[in-house]
Amino acid sequence: MKIICSLAMMFLIVTSVCSQKPSVTIKANKNVLILDDTKEGAAAKIIQLDIAFIAAGTKEKNILWAISGDKGKDWEFVSGKETDRSIQVKFKKIGTYDVSATVGYSFSDKKGEEQEDEVTEEKEAFITVSNNLDDLQQLFADESFVKLVKKAEDKKVMPKYATDPTPNIFLAKGYYGMYLKGLKDPQIPEPYEEAIAATASAIEMDLNGLYNVSIHKMWLDKFQKEISTNAIFINLEDSEGYPSFYIGKDIEKKNQMKDELTAGLEVYSSISKNPYVARWIDAAIKYNARDFKTANTIYSEEIPRLMKLENIDKLTETDKKILKTGIMLSAQVMTVRDQNNTKACEILLKANNWFGEQKDFSQFLEKVYNNCKE
Repeated sequence: MKIICSLAMMFLIVTSVCSQKPSVTIKANKNVLILDDTKEGAAAKIIQLDIAFIAAGTKEKNILWAISGDKGKDWEFVSGKETDRSIQVKFKKIGTYDVSATVGYSFSDKKGEEQEDEVTEEKEAFITVSNNLDDLQQLFADESFVKLVKKAEDKKVMPKYATDPTPNIFLAKGYYGMYLKGLKDPQIPEPYEEAIAATASAIEMDLNGLYNVSIHKMWLDKFQKEISTNAIFINLEDSEGYPSFYIGKDIEKKNQMKDELTAGLEVYSSISKNPYVARWIDAAIKYNARDFKTANTIYSEEIPRLMKLENIDKLTETDKKILKTGIMLSAQVMTVRDQNNTKACEILLKANNWFGEQKDFSQFLEKVYNNCKE
């Protein structure tokens, strides 16, 4: 019996190994490089790349790295070479870079003969190389916002900044500064609208997280707070401390708030690196307006995304507030839709991992949903 059990265990192990396929994963110590970062000095230009290879019963034979751009002109190795597991690369030119790693491996086929194959991981726009543009930063610090706008506009059209979102980031900062200070310029009649457009352009260009650099992320969060306060949260009601839609009898007011809320969400989605957070509120709006098909389509996409989400560290504080509000509104929708709390509790308990210590969410979960206990 012991022999049979041992053979069975061996069979399961072999089956498990054979069912897996070799894979390679590229890892980087950072994805955004700021070339003129004087604090980091030379290290600001260098990134370390490593591979993790899951052999799955095969034998690693060789490695080959590939980086877009021109070796020697755009980047160069400072440690290792194309065929090493770990390399350090110095970048010389701003832009976004694709990275791929290919691992060749060998394995024995059913006849016991050695065969060879390879597996590749490709990462598009894996590395963003940019500049702080200290001259623009100084104008921003001095609150010379009109000058900042004009100088950032000049930078934006230079070929060397064609793929760099930094000029657009500072352009948005300049426009928003003009709006806050009430500064006028005949060539800039609507600085607030221009700030939204410039931010949206910068986000569209920011393929690899330049907005995650703290100095830019803090500003973005401030701008998002302005937009969300005046265009989203102002159009929601407060029901016993929890967000809700207007439920009064004034149909004109109800439609106006719904339209303004929808427009606000559209704007917010354009200035967020994580536009999915706004879809939870949008789905609840759609359901409340009896557009059940669209609402359910959004939920069918966003619920699985939410359940797979491990953390929300990359969200701005305003992103987090938008997501929390949308989940609370959607939970109420799902209770009505399903005539039970099963799905509502599923999303609430997931969100509790992030928002459980916030008073409005914890009280909502406790008082409205009895902490999702039977």
